[in-house]
Amino acid sequence: MLRFFALAGFALVTPSSALAQNGPQALNAQRVPSQVKHAGVLHVSAGTWTRSGGAVSNFGPDTVYSNTVQSGYFFAVGGSGGFAPGAINFDEGNLPSSTNTNNPGNRDDYAINCVGIGYCDSGVGASGWQLSFYSSYVPCTFASFPDKTFNTGALPSGGCWTVDLDLSGCGDCFCLGADGGDGFDDDADDDAFGWSFRYTGSGTGEAGFLLAGDPQSTDPNYVPGGLPIDGTNTYFGPASLCSADEATGLQTMDFWYLEDPAGVSSGCYFFGGYGNNFGCGGPLNDPFASWYLELHAELESCNSGSCASCGGSGNPCLSNPNSTGVNSTMVITGSTSVAADDVTLTASVPPNSTAFFITAQTAGFVPFPGGSAGNLCLGNDIGRFQQLVTSSGSAGQVEISTVAGQWSLSSIPQASGPYAAQAGGTAHFQCWHRDITPAGSPTSNLSDSAIITWTP
Repeated sequence: MLRFFALAGFALVTPSSALAQNGPQALNAQRVPSQVKHAGVLHVSAGTWTRSGGAVSNFGPDTVYSNTVQSGYFFAVGGSGGFAPGAINFDEGNLPSSTNTNNPGNRDDYAINCVGIGYCDSGVGASGWQLSFYSSYVPCTFASFPDKTFNTGALPSGGCWTVDLDLSGCGDCFCLGADGGDGFDDDADDDAFGWSFRYTGSGTGEAGFLLAGDPQSTDPNYVPGGLPIDGTNTYFGPASLCSADEATGLQTMDFWYLEDPAGVSSGCYFFGGYGNNFGCGGPLNDPFASWYLELHAELESCNSGSCASCGGSGNPCLSNPNSTGVNSTMVITGSTSVAADDVTLTASVPPNSTAFFITAQTAGFVPFPGGSAGNLCLGNDIGRFQQLVTSSGSAGQVEISTVAGQWSLSSIPQASGPYAAQAGGTAHFQCWHRDITPAGSPTSNLSDSAIITWTP
């Protein structure tokens, strides 16, 4: 096992809880307990489903990352019965740029409009995941500032599923820079993109993503002892030896980083050995596995495709679970146009909580500010919409709108005095709200952040 890591050129870092007497210890994967079923296509903007397997969706047409050869195993890092409940789990891959000499792409950024995931959830109640994506990511590290974060909402539980998350609706698609966002360096630390997931469902059992990937099964050019860098079944990679819908992701490694909210098990892990009898190339006894993920993108670059017309909104900073056990979230709807002055801020927080929005022109990251249970995601000169303090009511939602005259883009609050939005500028927003600790003591919390880039 250690020979493989030497070939990969990475130092394996593990937390103290994962150390054995003779070195790092793997966390053993679990067999998939039932047949993996396809739940359908969830259209995230509309919150609707297309269940028919033959239905045509408007995502793609390019597949730019595909790690979908199922190993027959998963690892439970979600649900109250899983390992390190509430943990954020990071993995990596590569989207090649036009300067990439190994697997040249035809553009230098990718407008992602669909994400395919696979998971098992044994619990009773809705499954759900918070997903984040990072254009630049050093494998097996913690990252604080994603380019995009979104929640899947309620998904099927009580088994193992794959689902396509259609992000083609305005405000949901997002951009990932190729080769780490700054061109090809022929170094995984510089060229990798990152992504993470965290369980947000209500299930009480074990839950986790499927493990996928087997280079000997999928890469026609694979040389024993070589590295899995093929990216099969992507527009820039070779065809898979497996079926048409299965492939190995480009430059995915066989380890991942886990950030434990309890501060006990954070660190870098690998999945342990297994005999991959589910692949099309026969058993693979060395530990090669990573999380199941597929990414689809528009043909055009981020600046010219339909994703660009959605404006520059996104959720670049994670929130922590609130007293209801889920994360407080916010979205920006309306127009990015300064002239239109049509913007609505909406946050989902615990019911009957006092809440108000805050804003800044820069991002920041301060965990648990002033004893809060949340993360402050804004930079300096923070403005507060304190004149719009309100209760979230029984629905657990707060909202302020420029259309309703509650605020205006000509006078956005900041500590040093209000300012007017200008084309090309950005504004970051969060929602602060009152909350309670598990012990019943009063505290505060914050939603994830949302960012908007203004247009004329």
